[in-house]
Amino acid sequence: MRRPYRVLARVMALGMLAGATACVVDDPGHPRGFPEAASVEETTASASPSAPATPALTDARARSALLRQDDLGDAWSGTQGAATWRDGLLKGRTDRPECQALLDAVYAEDVLGEPRGGTAVTGFDDYEYGAQLRYQVGAYDKADVDARLRRLGQLVDTCGEFTITGVQGREYGAEVTPVELPGDLGDARQGLRLVVSGDLEGEDSALTLDLATVRVGDTAALLTHGGLYGIDDTATTEAAKAGIKRLQALLKEQAEKKGKKKQPKNEPKKSPKPQKKDTKAPSDEQSTDSGDDGSSDEALGRRPTPRTGALATAATPPPPATA
Repeated sequence: MRRPYRVLARVMALGMLAGATACVVDDPGHPRGFPEAASVEETTASASPSAPATPALTDARARSALLRQDDLGDAWSGTQGAATWRDGLLKGRTDRPECQALLDAVYAEDVLGEPRGGTAVTGFDDYEYGAQLRYQVGAYDKADVDARLRRLGQLVDTCGEFTITGVQGREYGAEVTPVELPGDLGDARQGLRLVVSGDLEGEDSALTLDLATVRVGDTAALLTHGGLYGIDDTATTEAAKAGIKRLQALLKEQAEKKGKKKQPKNEPKKSPKPQKKDTKAPSDEQSTDSGDDGSSDEALGRRPTPRTGALATAATPPPPATA
């Protein structure tokens, strides 16, 4: 059953739109999370000494690898703003120091590290559950991403349950559990679910937030899916699968085009020129070994050369002795 629009309005902070595309609001006061009012955001990585000469993705190619509304279903549409629970429940201090890094990474969505090429971000709103989904994709360092995914998995196993003290001094209970992603999804993957419970705007609420990270070669994608009234358990996995499928198709297309450019052009084979037949008659100026017709020097009446004479001597029997 579709939930009434007032449920969504309660958890949304509407941003100003410019035409059909929402504008990007730059907020340097806190780490990046859901864009304050953005449907698509581009970020170009700054030059890095370790960055490859040709990144795996440019900004334009990264945009073409983003999720589409058709990938998610009829209940989803382009985002109209940022959820109020982002700052209300995810920004704060933890009672266990080892869990602070986990909370900060989830709040700022800083899981993939520094980009090594183009990146792009998009967001969607679920009018049925009042949830939000954010998806970003880009070029990253493979080893760095793998190390971060391992660290994220360790934090999920270590933290379990902890307490968050929000910016207004309110305390919230937090529980983190792993989310199993398909084993064939990309080259490396890590998922988690964070549930934060407590008083929000005078009512007891529970935020459910899924986070899925997948690496494909030198590219990676990060998906967050959360809401105050529960989320569709299958939506996170299905959205991740759709996004990675689109990314893999793009990378395959790029590889095929690159391979075609490296192949040398096939030049037409030149047919051999026909050899001219020698129709000249044998003459005295021909080779002293034999004529063109195979005749020997003796037959032609010429004095053999020393080499030819030696061969002839060995081949001709001596004359009979006289009495």
